[in-house]
Amino acid sequence: MNSSTDIIFAQSSASGRSAISLHRVSGPSCLQRLGHLFRTFKRTSESEWTPDAEIKFSHCHARYGVVVDENNAVIDDCLMTYYQAPLSYTGEETIELSCHGNPLITTRLHSLLRKYGCRDALPGEFTQRAFLNGKLDLTRAEAIDQLIHADSAAGLDLARKATSGTINRFSSNIRSRLITVMSYFEAHIDFAEDEIGNYCADSQIFELKRISDELKQLRDSYDSGLKIRDGQKVVFVGEPNAGKSSLYNSLLGQDRAIVTDIPGTTRDVVEDKLTLKGHEFVLLDTAGIRTTEDKVEKIGVTRTISSAMSADILCYLIDPTKLSENTFETDLKAALNRLQTDLQMERRPTEVIVFTKSDLWSPEICERVRETTVALSSQTLISVSTSSQGNQHDQLTNILIELRQRLLNQGARSEVPILISKRQQDKADAALQSLSEAMRLIKKDDYPEKIASLLIATTQHLTDVVGEVGNEDILRNIFSNFCIGK
Repeated sequence: MNSSTDIIFAQSSASGRSAISLHRVSGPSCLQRLGHLFRTFKRTSESEWTPDAEIKFSHCHARYGVVVDENNAVIDDCLMTYYQAPLSYTGEETIELSCHGNPLITTRLHSLLRKYGCRDALPGEFTQRAFLNGKLDLTRAEAIDQLIHADSAAGLDLARKATSGTINRFSSNIRSRLITVMSYFEAHIDFAEDEIGNYCADSQIFELKRISDELKQLRDSYDSGLKIRDGQKVVFVGEPNAGKSSLYNSLLGQDRAIVTDIPGTTRDVVEDKLTLKGHEFVLLDTAGIRTTEDKVEKIGVTRTISSAMSADILCYLIDPTKLSENTFETDLKAALNRLQTDLQMERRPTEVIVFTKSDLWSPEICERVRETTVALSSQTLISVSTSSQGNQHDQLTNILIELRQRLLNQGARSEVPILISKRQQDKADAALQSLSEAMRLIKKDDYPEKIASLLIATTQHLTDVVGEVGNEDILRNIFSNFCIGK
């Protein structure tokens, strides 16, 4: 059984060879147990060093010296920095050793620490101790993990904002207002009406409705955060041979999807990360939508429908050479209606209509596309070349970047903080469910005891969002995903 009184250690920098390797040691009285293994030296000449008789450490002060083993053999020269409790990252007494980044030195140092009763830290154990010691709440701890693992600039900014405690402040405000409402019901449970006035539960509905709206925004912010962190999902759909795979390869700058003139070549969803001028997207190429008896192609069409339903940006790819010049606009609307009907869309993401194969257009088609673009100005219509030599998709690139920037701007302007973990979203949703049930009982003029108990549950779920969690298994599960040494 691991104890919070153990002295733990880990390499906090990346493993392998490097100029410097950082090793963190944390736990009660770790300096008393290990301080004698660190020796400072005082230069008496250019060729001779003599041990300093008294070594004094002060908080946040680095000393240069050597680490020696139990036989006084030097393991390495290093910088040792000492942090007093509770001023350290973990809230415990902490030592950090900056050694040379040779794995052999790391092995010898860690073996020495084990001999003196220290144990290897578990993944995320330093941050878990910081949480348990009140140095940060759980939302900030999770934000630190996101900060380390973010692989996009937007994700990095999102994590950085979360480390500032915005979620805690937002939820604390809601909890305070809930307690005020809860006090009303508690008062009418404990006191008679002639002492505190007539009982009117409906008088609290307005404030609870405001809180409910804010909780909905908080819960839904997680999905927005995913789009900001991982990139918006852009899905190409269209009939077979509409040019989806050619455009997909052209945007990626590599041949990821198979391209032939045989309809139905793409049978599965192909997915890749796409970065356009520093903006992140998830790009999906899908099987062409049509009625078919081919068993494998049917599965592909089903997967196309599933991908379209989860799209943030849905691109309908239309080959205008297959539309009649005389009834161009009517045929276009019919083609779009067919696609939308086949996709069985329950929700409407941002939609972009893309005319493909512009390098193959006749002058007549060019004119019809121009006229249609003007006629359907309420829609987003763009044209692209999908020839292997073309790469003429600047219009599509600009539109995607504009949509991405719009999302980032909305996130920056929002007064509601963005949740960064599924755990946080689940707790926010549980709070919302309890509050909704309380409001339902108020409208039924139910007993104040039942309403108050649901408001207490709402408050507790909100408390759990920021991490006043006592369950050891839950904490272990959360911090097990962290890096060792953090």
